[in-house]
Amino acid sequence: MKLTIIVYFMLGYSLYAQNPTEGVFTLYPSLGLNASQIHGDSYTGFNKAGAFAGVAVNARLSPKASLDLGFYFSQKGARHVPNPVKGNYNFYFLNLNYLDIPLSFKFLLNKNYFITLGPSFAYLISYYEEIDYVNYTGAYKFRDFEYGVNVGLGKKIKERFAVEVRSSNSIVPIRTYGSFTSTVFYPNPVAQFFNQGFYNNLLTLMLTYKINLKKQTSESQ
Repeated sequence: MKLTIIVYFMLGYSLYAQNPTEGVFTLYPSLGLNASQIHGDSYTGFNKAGAFAGVAVNARLSPKASLDLGFYFSQKGARHVPNPVKGNYNFYFLNLNYLDIPLSFKFLLNKNYFITLGPSFAYLISYYEEIDYVNYTGAYKFRDFEYGVNVGLGKKIKERFAVEVRSSNSIVPIRTYGSFTSTVFYPNPVAQFFNQGFYNNLLTLMLTYKINLKKQTSESQ
């Protein structure tokens, strides 16, 4: 991760050197809302809401392409409430607090729409797990680090504001099934590979604000 950050800023610096009259780096503070679920538990649906906030540093590669390096606080997890009408009396709640660091390639489709795509790395700050109204936090440990992939579609809504819908998914388990994994049968190797435990599935609606660093610097002088 340190190497990625170093390469990112070296690339941005070289681009700035080639275009000294144009700003290369841009800040994008963001605020949003997560809807999440856990692939691998016995429940379905993006029923867990969570906070999303942070900032991304953008380095322009060309008039239409750029790279975003984000630093976000992101709440993920799962939530299931009982439904006695259907004979379901189970309660489950899981809240995972992450420091999320995605590296995203951003491409402008036209003057209003853009797409983002790239890997992400996250560190688990803390979590809380409750099963049938009993606190199970710490009983079944989650991995400290999450590795995932993100894809998003965004739209510019004002000169400096944009809105984006982003989908994020773990590519390795955030918690394994342990020895139980070997007893589960899946019809093909791909399904077997992606069913080794719990995986975060996330939908994020985020509002971003553009801060042009070059312009801010010029004005301060």
